[in-house]
Amino acid sequence: MKSRAQRLVGLATGFGALHVAHTGLNLAFTLVQLLVLARGLDQSRYAEIVFLTAVGFYVQPIDQAIGRANYMALRPRSLGVAGGGPGGEVFRFLGAQAALLTVLSFLIPAWFGLDDPVRYLGNALYLFGCLFTAYWSFDLQSTVWSADLGRQFAFISIIRRLLFIAALGLFWTTDSFLLFGVATTVIVIAFMAVLASMLRGSAIWGLRSAPVTRGGIVAHWKRFWASLVFALSELFVLNSPYAVVTVLLGVGPALVMFDSVMKVCRLAMAGTRTLAEIFLPRISRQLLGGEMPQARRGLFLVIALCVAASAVPALAVLLFGQEIFDLLLGQNNVVPAAATPVAALIVLISGFYQPATLFLSYLNAARLIRRVAQFAFAGAAVYVLLVWASGADPVALLWIYAVFFASVSLISIICSARIEPWDSGRDG
Repeated sequence: MKSRAQRLVGLATGFGALHVAHTGLNLAFTLVQLLVLARGLDQSRYAEIVFLTAVGFYVQPIDQAIGRANYMALRPRSLGVAGGGPGGEVFRFLGAQAALLTVLSFLIPAWFGLDDPVRYLGNALYLFGCLFTAYWSFDLQSTVWSADLGRQFAFISIIRRLLFIAALGLFWTTDSFLLFGVATTVIVIAFMAVLASMLRGSAIWGLRSAPVTRGGIVAHWKRFWASLVFALSELFVLNSPYAVVTVLLGVGPALVMFDSVMKVCRLAMAGTRTLAEIFLPRISRQLLGGEMPQARRGLFLVIALCVAASAVPALAVLLFGQEIFDLLLGQNNVVPAAATPVAALIVLISGFYQPATLFLSYLNAARLIRRVAQFAFAGAAVYVLLVWASGADPVALLWIYAVFFASVSLISIICSARIEPWDSGRDG
Protein backbone atom coordinates (compact mmCIF):
# COMPACT_ATOMS: atom_id res chain seq x y z
CA MET A 1 0.00 0.00 0.00
CA LYS A 2 1.39 3.43 -0.96
CA SER A 3 2.37 5.86 1.77
CA ARG A 4 0.97 9.36 1.95
CA ALA A 5 4.25 10.78 0.64
CA GLN A 6 4.19 8.40 -2.33
CA ARG A 7 0.63 9.39 -3.14
CA LEU A 8 1.54 13.08 -3.01
CA VAL A 9 4.51 12.50 -5.29
CA GLY A 10 2.25 10.56 -7.65
CA LEU A 11 -0.23 13.45 -7.78
CA ALA A 12 2.51 16.03 -8.28
CA THR A 13 4.02 14.09 -11.18
CA GLY A 14 0.77 12.81 -12.67
CA PHE A 15 -0.82 13.89 -15.94
CA GLY A 16 -3.11 16.45 -14.33
CA ALA A 17 -0.38 18.32 -12.46
CA LEU A 18 2.08 18.23 -15.38
CA HIS A 19 -0.58 19.32 -17.87
CA VAL A 20 -1.53 22.27 -15.64
CA ALA A 21 2.14 23.19 -15.27
CA HIS A 22 2.63 23.05 -19.03
CA THR A 23 -0.41 25.27 -19.63
CA GLY A 24 0.93 27.77 -17.09
CA LEU A 25 4.31 27.81 -18.82
CA ASN A 26 2.64 28.37 -22.19
CA LEU A 27 0.77 31.39 -20.84
CA ALA A 28 3.95 32.72 -19.23
CA PHE A 29 5.91 32.28 -22.45
CA THR A 30 3.24 34.10 -24.47
CA LEU A 31 3.39 37.06 -22.09
CA VAL A 32 7.19 37.14 -21.88
CA GLN A 33 7.55 36.83 -25.66
CA LEU A 34 5.17 39.78 -26.11
CA LEU A 35 7.20 41.92 -23.70
CA VAL A 36 10.59 40.91 -25.10
CA LEU A 37 9.81 41.19 -28.82
CA ALA A 38 7.89 44.45 -28.42
CA ARG A 39 10.94 45.99 -26.74
CA GLY A 40 13.67 44.29 -28.75
CA LEU A 41 12.42 45.00 -32.30
CA ASP A 42 11.81 48.23 -34.13
CA GLN A 43 8.25 49.20 -35.04
CA SER A 44 8.29 47.94 -38.63
CA ARG A 45 9.93 44.64 -37.72
CA TYR A 46 7.52 44.08 -34.83
CA ALA A 47 4.59 44.67 -37.20
CA GLU A 48 5.94 41.87 -39.41
CA ILE A 49 6.12 39.57 -36.37
CA VAL A 50 2.53 40.39 -35.40
CA PHE A 51 1.44 39.45 -38.93
CA LEU A 52 3.44 36.20 -38.92
CA THR A 53 2.04 35.25 -35.51
CA ALA A 54 -1.48 35.83 -36.82
CA VAL A 55 -0.79 33.38 -39.69
CA GLY A 56 -0.65 30.61 -37.10
CA PHE A 57 -4.15 31.44 -35.86
CA TYR A 58 -5.62 30.83 -39.30
CA VAL A 59 -3.74 27.55 -39.85
CA GLN A 60 -4.62 26.31 -36.36
CA PRO A 61 -8.07 24.87 -37.25
CA ILE A 62 -6.35 22.36 -39.57
CA ASP A 63 -4.02 21.33 -36.73
CA GLN A 64 -6.96 20.95 -34.36
CA ALA A 65 -8.93 18.92 -36.90
CA ILE A 66 -6.06 16.50 -37.60
CA GLY A 67 -5.35 15.97 -33.91
CA ARG A 68 -8.99 15.34 -33.02
CA ALA A 69 -9.52 13.03 -36.01
CA ASN A 70 -6.42 11.06 -35.00
CA TYR A 71 -7.67 10.77 -31.42
CA MET A 72 -11.03 9.43 -32.57
CA ALA A 73 -9.35 6.96 -34.91
CA LEU A 74 -6.71 5.71 -32.48
CA ARG A 75 -8.48 5.70 -29.12
CA PRO A 76 -10.41 2.44 -29.71
CA ARG A 77 -7.19 0.66 -30.76
CA SER A 78 -5.42 1.93 -27.64
CA LEU A 79 -8.11 0.46 -25.39
CA GLY A 80 -8.37 -2.79 -27.32
CA VAL A 81 -11.89 -2.18 -28.61
CA ALA A 82 -12.85 -4.40 -31.53
CA GLY A 83 -13.11 -2.60 -34.82
CA GLY A 84 -10.85 0.26 -33.74
CA GLY A 85 -8.03 -0.47 -36.17
CA PRO A 86 -7.04 2.40 -38.48
CA GLY A 87 -4.16 1.99 -40.90
CA GLY A 88 -1.27 4.22 -41.84
CA GLU A 89 -3.51 7.09 -42.94
CA VAL A 90 -3.05 8.71 -39.52
CA PHE A 91 0.67 9.20 -40.13
CA ARG A 92 0.03 10.27 -43.73
CA PHE A 93 -2.15 13.14 -42.49
CA LEU A 94 0.51 14.14 -39.95
CA GLY A 95 3.21 14.03 -42.64
CA ALA A 96 1.16 16.07 -45.10
CA GLN A 97 0.49 18.76 -42.50
CA ALA A 98 4.18 18.93 -41.52
CA ALA A 99 5.10 19.40 -45.19
CA LEU A 100 2.47 22.14 -45.60
CA LEU A 101 3.69 24.00 -42.52
CA THR A 102 7.30 23.84 -43.70
CA VAL A 103 6.39 25.30 -47.09
CA LEU A 104 4.31 28.08 -45.50
CA SER A 105 7.15 28.91 -43.10
CA PHE A 106 9.50 29.81 -45.94
CA LEU A 107 6.94 31.04 -48.47
CA ILE A 108 4.90 33.61 -46.51
CA PRO A 109 7.86 35.69 -45.19
CA ALA A 110 8.96 36.20 -48.81
CA TRP A 111 6.00 38.58 -49.09
CA PHE A 112 8.08 41.12 -47.12
CA GLY A 113 10.86 40.84 -49.71
CA LEU A 114 14.07 38.87 -50.19
CA ASP A 115 16.45 41.82 -50.42
CA ASP A 116 17.65 41.28 -46.83
CA PRO A 117 18.46 37.54 -46.42
CA VAL A 118 19.10 37.82 -42.67
CA ARG A 119 15.74 39.50 -42.09
CA TYR A 120 13.95 36.99 -44.34
CA LEU A 121 15.53 33.94 -42.69
CA GLY A 122 14.82 35.29 -39.20
CA ASN A 123 11.17 35.77 -40.10
CA ALA A 124 10.97 32.34 -41.75
CA LEU A 125 12.46 30.55 -38.76
CA TYR A 126 10.20 32.49 -36.38
CA LEU A 127 7.13 31.42 -38.38
CA PHE A 128 8.48 27.84 -38.48
CA GLY A 129 8.61 27.88 -34.66
CA CYS A 130 5.09 29.31 -34.39
CA LEU A 131 3.52 26.85 -36.82
CA PHE A 132 5.27 23.81 -35.38
CA THR A 133 4.41 24.81 -31.83
CA ALA A 134 0.74 24.59 -32.86
CA TYR A 135 1.54 21.29 -34.62
CA TRP A 136 3.05 20.01 -31.36
CA SER A 137 0.16 21.27 -29.23
CA PHE A 138 -2.70 20.04 -31.42
CA ASP A 139 -1.72 17.43 -34.04
CA LEU A 140 0.85 15.55 -31.96
CA GLN A 141 -0.55 16.08 -28.47
CA SER A 142 -3.99 14.74 -29.36
CA THR A 143 -2.45 11.80 -31.21
CA VAL A 144 -0.28 10.91 -28.21
CA TRP A 145 -3.20 11.29 -25.80
CA SER A 146 -5.02 8.51 -27.65
CA ALA A 147 -2.39 6.06 -26.38
CA ASP A 148 -2.61 7.29 -22.73
CA LEU A 149 0.85 8.86 -22.95
CA GLY A 150 -0.30 12.26 -21.76
CA ARG A 151 1.93 12.28 -18.67
CA GLN A 152 5.11 11.59 -20.64
CA PHE A 153 4.14 14.10 -23.34
CA ALA A 154 3.41 16.82 -20.76
CA PHE A 155 6.82 16.21 -19.14
CA ILE A 156 8.83 16.63 -22.34
CA SER A 157 6.59 19.56 -23.35
CA ILE A 158 7.55 21.37 -20.13
CA ILE A 159 11.24 20.93 -20.94
CA ARG A 160 10.60 22.06 -24.52
CA ARG A 161 8.81 25.21 -23.35
CA LEU A 162 11.56 26.04 -20.84
CA LEU A 163 14.07 25.86 -23.68
CA PHE A 164 11.91 28.23 -25.74
CA ILE A 165 11.99 30.68 -22.82
CA ALA A 166 15.79 30.31 -22.74
CA ALA A 167 15.84 31.10 -26.48
CA LEU A 168 14.01 34.36 -25.72
CA GLY A 169 16.73 35.12 -23.20
CA LEU A 170 19.28 34.50 -25.95
CA PHE A 171 17.56 37.09 -28.14
CA TRP A 172 17.40 39.58 -25.27
CA THR A 173 21.12 39.27 -24.56
CA THR A 174 22.42 39.11 -28.15
CA ASP A 175 19.81 41.28 -29.91
CA SER A 176 19.94 38.77 -32.79
CA PHE A 177 16.48 37.75 -34.00
CA LEU A 178 18.05 35.30 -36.45
CA LEU A 179 19.86 33.55 -33.61
CA PHE A 180 16.55 33.30 -31.76
CA GLY A 181 14.98 31.68 -34.84
CA VAL A 182 17.86 29.23 -35.21
CA ALA A 183 17.57 28.26 -31.53
CA THR A 184 13.80 27.63 -31.71
CA THR A 185 14.20 25.65 -34.93
CA VAL A 186 16.80 23.39 -33.31
CA ILE A 187 14.46 22.89 -30.34
CA VAL A 188 11.52 22.00 -32.63
CA ILE A 189 13.52 19.42 -34.60
CA ALA A 190 15.26 17.97 -31.53
CA PHE A 191 11.99 17.38 -29.71
CA MET A 192 10.45 15.70 -32.72
CA ALA A 193 13.27 13.17 -32.29
CA VAL A 194 12.62 12.99 -28.53
CA LEU A 195 8.93 12.30 -29.17
CA ALA A 196 9.74 9.60 -31.72
CA SER A 197 11.98 7.91 -29.16
CA MET A 198 9.20 8.11 -26.54
CA LEU A 199 6.69 6.50 -28.88
CA ARG A 200 8.83 3.49 -29.79
CA GLY A 201 7.10 0.37 -28.59
CA SER A 202 3.66 2.02 -28.45
CA ALA A 203 0.74 1.00 -30.66
CA ILE A 204 0.99 4.36 -32.40
CA TRP A 205 4.57 3.81 -33.58
CA GLY A 206 3.63 0.63 -35.39
CA LEU A 207 1.23 2.54 -37.62
CA ARG A 208 4.08 4.29 -39.44
CA SER A 209 4.47 1.33 -41.77
CA ALA A 210 0.85 0.19 -41.72
CA PRO A 211 -0.77 -0.13 -45.16
CA VAL A 212 -2.89 2.74 -46.41
CA THR A 213 -6.19 1.69 -47.95
CA ARG A 214 -8.73 3.68 -49.92
CA GLY A 215 -11.38 2.90 -47.31
CA GLY A 216 -9.07 4.02 -44.51
CA ILE A 217 -8.32 7.33 -46.22
CA VAL A 218 -12.04 7.97 -46.86
CA ALA A 219 -12.97 7.16 -43.24
CA HIS A 220 -10.22 9.35 -41.84
CA TRP A 221 -11.06 12.18 -44.23
CA LYS A 222 -14.64 12.13 -42.89
CA ARG A 223 -13.34 12.42 -39.32
CA PHE A 224 -10.99 15.20 -40.36
CA TRP A 225 -13.65 17.13 -42.29
CA ALA A 226 -16.19 16.99 -39.46
CA SER A 227 -13.50 18.14 -37.03
CA LEU A 228 -12.38 20.93 -39.36
CA VAL A 229 -15.91 22.30 -39.77
CA PHE A 230 -16.29 22.31 -36.00
CA ALA A 231 -12.89 23.98 -35.48
CA LEU A 232 -13.86 26.66 -37.99
CA SER A 233 -17.13 27.24 -36.15
CA GLU A 234 -15.14 27.70 -32.92
CA LEU A 235 -12.90 30.20 -34.70
CA PHE A 236 -16.04 31.96 -35.96
CA VAL A 237 -17.66 32.15 -32.52
CA LEU A 238 -14.57 33.58 -30.85
CA ASN A 239 -13.20 35.78 -33.66
CA SER A 240 -15.97 36.90 -36.04
CA PRO A 241 -16.86 39.94 -33.85
CA TYR A 242 -13.42 41.38 -34.63
CA ALA A 243 -14.38 41.64 -38.29
CA VAL A 244 -17.89 42.91 -37.52
CA VAL A 245 -16.66 45.65 -35.18
CA THR A 246 -13.94 46.67 -37.63
CA VAL A 247 -16.39 46.97 -40.53
CA LEU A 248 -18.94 48.95 -38.51
CA LEU A 249 -16.69 51.14 -36.39
CA GLY A 250 -13.23 50.84 -37.88
CA VAL A 251 -9.99 50.15 -36.03
CA GLY A 252 -10.58 52.15 -32.89
CA PRO A 253 -11.72 52.11 -29.23
CA ALA A 254 -14.60 49.64 -29.79
CA LEU A 255 -12.25 47.07 -31.29
CA VAL A 256 -9.74 47.55 -28.46
CA MET A 257 -12.57 47.15 -25.93
CA PHE A 258 -13.76 43.87 -27.42
CA ASP A 259 -10.21 42.55 -27.76
CA SER A 260 -9.47 43.40 -24.12
CA VAL A 261 -12.54 41.54 -22.88
CA MET A 262 -11.67 38.54 -25.05
CA LYS A 263 -8.08 38.50 -23.76
CA VAL A 264 -9.40 37.96 -20.23
CA CYS A 265 -11.92 35.44 -21.56
CA ARG A 266 -9.20 33.45 -23.36
CA LEU A 267 -7.09 33.31 -20.21
CA ALA A 268 -10.08 31.81 -18.38
CA MET A 269 -10.68 29.39 -21.26
CA ALA A 270 -7.06 28.21 -21.15
CA GLY A 271 -7.66 27.11 -17.57
CA THR A 272 -11.02 25.43 -18.17
CA ARG A 273 -9.73 23.70 -21.32
CA THR A 274 -6.90 22.23 -19.27
CA LEU A 275 -9.34 20.96 -16.65
CA ALA A 276 -11.51 19.30 -19.31
CA GLU A 277 -8.49 17.73 -21.03
CA ILE A 278 -7.38 16.13 -17.75
CA PHE A 279 -10.66 14.19 -17.57
CA LEU A 280 -10.82 13.37 -21.30
CA PRO A 281 -9.00 9.99 -21.05
CA ARG A 282 -11.37 8.72 -18.34
CA ILE A 283 -14.56 9.81 -20.10
CA SER A 284 -13.46 8.44 -23.48
CA ARG A 285 -12.59 5.12 -21.79
CA GLN A 286 -16.07 4.98 -20.25
CA LEU A 287 -17.73 5.72 -23.59
CA LEU A 288 -15.74 3.00 -25.33
CA GLY A 289 -16.60 0.61 -22.52
CA GLY A 290 -20.33 1.36 -22.86
CA GLU A 291 -20.50 2.91 -19.36
CA MET A 292 -22.88 5.67 -20.42
CA PRO A 293 -24.26 6.78 -17.00
CA GLN A 294 -20.72 7.20 -15.64
CA ALA A 295 -19.57 9.00 -18.80
CA ARG A 296 -22.46 11.46 -18.82
CA ARG A 297 -22.19 12.06 -15.08
CA GLY A 298 -18.47 12.70 -15.44
CA LEU A 299 -19.02 15.02 -18.39
CA PHE A 300 -21.48 17.23 -16.52
CA LEU A 301 -19.37 17.20 -13.36
CA VAL A 302 -16.45 18.53 -15.40
CA ILE A 303 -18.65 21.22 -16.96
CA ALA A 304 -19.78 22.24 -13.46
CA LEU A 305 -16.15 22.33 -12.34
CA CYS A 306 -15.21 24.53 -15.31
CA VAL A 307 -18.10 26.90 -14.63
CA ALA A 308 -16.99 27.20 -11.01
CA ALA A 309 -13.42 27.86 -12.16
CA SER A 310 -14.48 30.54 -14.67
CA ALA A 311 -16.67 32.18 -12.01
CA VAL A 312 -13.50 33.28 -10.18
CA PRO A 313 -12.11 35.53 -12.97
CA ALA A 314 -15.68 36.57 -13.86
CA LEU A 315 -16.22 37.81 -10.29
CA ALA A 316 -12.84 39.54 -10.38
CA VAL A 317 -13.84 41.39 -13.56
CA LEU A 318 -17.23 42.31 -12.06
CA LEU A 319 -15.68 43.73 -8.88
CA PHE A 320 -12.35 45.05 -10.14
CA GLY A 321 -12.90 45.44 -13.88
CA GLN A 322 -11.47 48.92 -14.23
CA GLU A 323 -8.34 48.02 -12.27
CA ILE A 324 -7.82 44.87 -14.38
CA PHE A 325 -8.20 46.69 -17.69
CA ASP A 326 -6.00 49.55 -16.45
CA LEU A 327 -3.32 46.95 -15.70
CA LEU A 328 -3.68 45.34 -19.14
CA LEU A 329 -3.96 48.50 -21.22
CA GLY A 330 -2.40 51.27 -19.15
CA GLN A 331 -3.07 54.66 -20.71
CA ASN A 332 -4.83 52.90 -23.63
CA ASN A 333 -7.68 51.60 -21.48
CA VAL A 334 -10.91 52.40 -23.32
CA VAL A 335 -13.15 49.85 -21.56
CA PRO A 336 -15.91 51.88 -19.84
CA ALA A 337 -17.30 50.98 -16.44
CA ALA A 338 -20.65 50.24 -18.13
CA ALA A 339 -18.99 47.30 -19.94
CA THR A 340 -17.81 45.59 -16.74
CA PRO A 341 -20.99 43.50 -16.07
CA VAL A 342 -21.21 42.13 -19.62
CA ALA A 343 -17.46 41.46 -19.67
CA ALA A 344 -17.85 39.38 -16.50
CA LEU A 345 -20.81 37.55 -18.06
CA ILE A 346 -18.81 36.65 -21.18
CA VAL A 347 -16.01 35.21 -19.02
CA LEU A 348 -18.56 33.14 -17.06
CA ILE A 349 -20.23 31.84 -20.24
CA SER A 350 -16.85 30.56 -21.44
CA GLY A 351 -16.94 28.07 -18.56
CA PHE A 352 -19.92 26.38 -20.22
CA TYR A 353 -18.68 26.72 -23.80
CA GLN A 354 -15.13 25.41 -23.48
CA PRO A 355 -15.67 21.95 -21.89
CA ALA A 356 -18.85 21.21 -23.85
CA THR A 357 -17.21 21.90 -27.22
CA LEU A 358 -14.01 20.11 -26.26
CA PHE A 359 -15.80 16.89 -25.33
CA LEU A 360 -17.96 16.98 -28.44
CA SER A 361 -14.92 17.43 -30.67
CA TYR A 362 -12.97 14.51 -29.16
CA LEU A 363 -15.68 11.95 -28.43
CA ASN A 364 -16.57 10.79 -31.93
CA ALA A 365 -19.85 12.71 -32.19
CA ALA A 366 -19.70 13.90 -35.81
CA ARG A 367 -23.49 14.22 -36.14
CA LEU A 368 -23.72 16.37 -33.01
CA ILE A 369 -20.78 18.62 -33.83
CA ARG A 370 -22.32 19.30 -37.24
CA ARG A 371 -25.46 20.53 -35.46
CA VAL A 372 -23.46 22.84 -33.21
CA ALA A 373 -21.43 24.15 -36.17
CA GLN A 374 -24.59 24.83 -38.20
CA PHE A 375 -26.16 26.66 -35.27
CA ALA A 376 -22.96 28.68 -34.73
CA PHE A 377 -22.81 29.80 -38.35
CA ALA A 378 -26.52 30.70 -38.39
CA GLY A 379 -26.22 32.43 -35.02
CA ALA A 380 -23.30 34.49 -36.30
CA ALA A 381 -25.46 35.76 -39.16
CA VAL A 382 -28.17 36.79 -36.68
CA TYR A 383 -25.49 38.42 -34.52
CA VAL A 384 -24.33 40.55 -37.46
CA LEU A 385 -27.89 41.69 -38.18
CA LEU A 386 -28.54 42.59 -34.54
CA VAL A 387 -25.27 44.50 -34.29
CA TRP A 388 -26.11 46.42 -37.46
CA ALA A 389 -29.59 47.25 -36.11
CA SER A 390 -28.27 48.30 -32.69
CA GLY A 391 -26.75 51.53 -33.94
CA ALA A 392 -23.24 50.25 -33.21
CA ASP A 393 -23.12 51.26 -29.55
CA PRO A 394 -19.90 49.62 -28.23
CA VAL A 395 -21.39 48.28 -24.98
CA ALA A 396 -24.49 47.04 -26.83
CA LEU A 397 -22.16 45.09 -29.14
CA LEU A 398 -20.82 43.23 -26.12
CA TRP A 399 -24.31 42.40 -24.83
CA ILE A 400 -25.36 41.08 -28.23
CA TYR A 401 -22.19 38.99 -28.40
CA ALA A 402 -22.88 37.62 -24.89
CA VAL A 403 -26.33 36.42 -26.05
CA PHE A 404 -24.78 34.81 -29.16
CA PHE A 405 -22.01 33.18 -27.09
CA ALA A 406 -24.52 31.90 -24.51
CA SER A 407 -26.78 30.46 -27.22
CA VAL A 408 -23.96 28.46 -28.81
CA SER A 409 -22.86 27.29 -25.35
CA LEU A 410 -26.39 26.10 -24.51
CA ILE A 411 -26.70 24.15 -27.75
CA SER A 412 -23.27 22.60 -27.12
CA ILE A 413 -24.32 21.42 -23.65
CA ILE A 414 -27.61 20.00 -24.97
CA CYS A 415 -25.68 18.09 -27.65
CA SER A 416 -23.18 16.89 -25.04
CA ALA A 417 -26.05 15.27 -23.16
CA ARG A 418 -26.85 13.27 -26.32
CA ILE A 419 -23.40 11.77 -26.87
CA GLU A 420 -23.86 8.06 -27.54
CA PRO A 421 -21.59 5.05 -27.02
CA TRP A 422 -18.52 5.27 -29.26
CA ASP A 423 -19.35 3.88 -32.66
CA SER A 424 -16.50 4.46 -35.07
CA GLY A 425 -18.47 2.93 -37.89
CA ARG A 426 -21.36 5.36 -37.60
CA ASP A 427 -19.67 8.63 -36.70
CA GLY A 428 -16.32 8.13 -38.34
